[in-house]
Amino acid sequence: MKKFFAVLTVCFAVFGVRAEEEINWGEKLALYLPNRILDAFDMFSVSLGVGPVIEARLMGTRLVDVGAGYSATTWKLYKNYNRQYGIGVEDGWYWSFIFIGEEEFYVRQGSLLVDKFVECRAGVPTPEMRVYDFFEGPRDFWAIGGSLGFIIDGDLYIHPVEWADFVLGWFLIDIRRDDLTFDSFNR
Repeated sequence: MKKFFAVLTVCFAVFGVRAEEEINWGEKLALYLPNRILDAFDMFSVSLGVGPVIEARLMGTRLVDVGAGYSATTWKLYKNYNRQYGIGVEDGWYWSFIFIGEEEFYVRQGSLLVDKFVECRAGVPTPEMRVYDFFEGPRDFWAIGGSLGFIIDGDLYIHPVEWADFVLGWFLIDIRRDDLTFDSFNR
């Protein structure tokens, strides 16, 4: 039992739960099931689009990324990273081979829950880039999956950090800090 509490203490310290933070246990218990359901949906992302597009990509994080693509005004339905749900318009091009590549990618228009962003880069991507921000970025640096398209385009990715968040969420540890609180409904 001592080992369990030692491991739990380390987890709280590592994942940012500090002793001075007040934890509202009633709120955590009331929103426990909705938060586990949301965490389960966060573990993957999928999008489907149509437009002048051609692409093929296989990715095991942004560092192990092989593929190329071009799209011009492609309309997409998103269920994407960081709870982006809706419709968006994207265009751009990219090529990548293992950890090097170039990209000029835009999400120009989107519904309320879809982030509009630009990613222009050459060379090796790093997790410090704004689009890969762990808590608010529109793209997941650690995603594993791929995309394939010719006129009709589809993406499917899993998110390993979200899998860890889902598992730890059952023990009330929220490493992504994305669990709902009562304040979430006052926005």
